[in-house]
Amino acid sequence: MKRNGDIYRRWCTYEAMLQAWGEVRRDKTCHYAVLKYEQNLAVNLSRLLDSIIDGSYQVKPTRNFVIFEPKERFIEAPHLEDRIVQHAITYVIRPLIESHFIDQSFACRVDKGTHAASDLLQRYLIQYKNQGYYLHIDIKKFFYSISHDRIQEKLRRCLKCDKTLEMLKMFYDNSEGKGLPLGQVTSQMEANLALNDVDHFIKRVLKIKHYVRYMDDMIILDPSKEFLRDAFEKIKGQIALEHLSSNNKSKIGQLHEGIDFVGYRTWYNRRVIRKKSLFRIKRQLKKDANLNRLASFLSHSMRTESIVYVIKQILEVCPDRRPFIESWYRKHFKPKTS
Repeated sequence: MKRNGDIYRRWCTYEAMLQAWGEVRRDKTCHYAVLKYEQNLAVNLSRLLDSIIDGSYQVKPTRNFVIFEPKERFIEAPHLEDRIVQHAITYVIRPLIESHFIDQSFACRVDKGTHAASDLLQRYLIQYKNQGYYLHIDIKKFFYSISHDRIQEKLRRCLKCDKTLEMLKMFYDNSEGKGLPLGQVTSQMEANLALNDVDHFIKRVLKIKHYVRYMDDMIILDPSKEFLRDAFEKIKGQIALEHLSSNNKSKIGQLHEGIDFVGYRTWYNRRVIRKKSLFRIKRQLKKDANLNRLASFLSHSMRTESIVYVIKQILEVCPDRRPFIESWYRKHFKPKTS
């Protein structure tokens, strides 16, 4: 693997901080902390940059809270200035790190994401129809169990900039306990990297063709149940080298049952949103039906048989949003012209 140096001078600039600020303030322009910081933006960013250069910069305490959608998660939201630094670093190092990833890794990557992961899985399934089996591997307490030593080792393989590595270490060392803190942009990239060696083992050593991963959700297809059993044992050994383990949701199933992956249940000829996700959409609509949320729900259901249900739920909870839905529908489902 080629290691990339001279990184610090690329992200530790006023221009990089200003670009990072644009990402931090996106969709948060009405937040008090953002408005206050922006009142004296040039001075604040210059002061932040000077503190990094002279070595006085310290990661600030995170804002901690628990969310329960889709399941209970402990979130450690970074301070505003720490988010700026994280975005500045990530913008520079993300392409360097992702150059080591396989194409079948889809989480938190440009031009990837849940839709692309689901599309690839369905393309695989079309080759099988309903004949064959799948192996679904899920990692136990993934973010909370990732080894700091292993992540530092993997980052050092990709990057040879000690100052950048030390800054990244400061962010996850600031977490309350081991693992990577949920809620930080650097954690997403590092979590993807945590299973990168497992990806390469599956593709290069086991030579498995039909494989797709989204963060810690891994799917393998094969005509043989025995092959998948044997592969699972070997993959568990590789996962153990990362100081991780699979959880009890990992299983081998038949393709005709449909595969539960990235929020959808998928067959070769159809795709639906999971029932618990549909119930969650209904609950969230009753709490808040802002346009960003509506667009997110509609986009999630766009290429599924669940879209009619989602639209009905939106209109039931907030019938005044009909013009928005009609506009969105016309944009994404343009009628064919002869």
